[in-house]
Amino acid sequence: MKKNTREEMIKATAKLLQKKGYVGTGLNDIIQQSGAPKGSIYYHFPNGKEQLAIEAINWTKQVVTNFIKEKLTLHDNPVEAIQYFIAESAERFEKDNYFIGVPITALVLETSSTSENLRKACNDVFEAWSTEFSQVLEINGYEKEKANELGESINSMIQGAFIVSLARKDSSAIRGMSHMIPIILK
Repeated sequence: MKKNTREEMIKATAKLLQKKGYVGTGLNDIIQQSGAPKGSIYYHFPNGKEQLAIEAINWTKQVVTNFIKEKLTLHDNPVEAIQYFIAESAERFEKDNYFIGVPITALVLETSSTSENLRKACNDVFEAWSTEFSQVLEINGYEKEKANELGESINSMIQGAFIVSLARKDSSAIRGMSHMIPIILK
């Protein structure tokens, strides 16, 4: 099977952004990590590192959005569905397997004042993830405006819980967030 150089560079960029951040990730690192020929970066990504980072952000958005969708469909009750998603996320965190792709929160903190394009790409990710929570609530009888408000709040709280869990090096903040869902959604 032929290796897709463009896709390998995007995945390598996502891994490197997770480990080294945007500033710490260089084009040579991406070439080395992906195994791509040196000239292929500007062939596939004429705008260089920023374009590659945006592609990695978009790849992450798709992968994680699909994960959220899948987990939210496993329960008919929206409270149980969201709690299950959070519990599953906590388990993945504990196995050091949670992060799939770019750590969006870290990247937006690092680059929002220096790159409007990266800020917008990160914002699109947060909106996509919030939408998944909003949709499950709307399907289950919440009015659209209320579902959108709750979906954004839930996603924001989950993002915050992950930050605290990373700082503590344990999943207690994530698990605690799960217990708040029935209170938030009553």
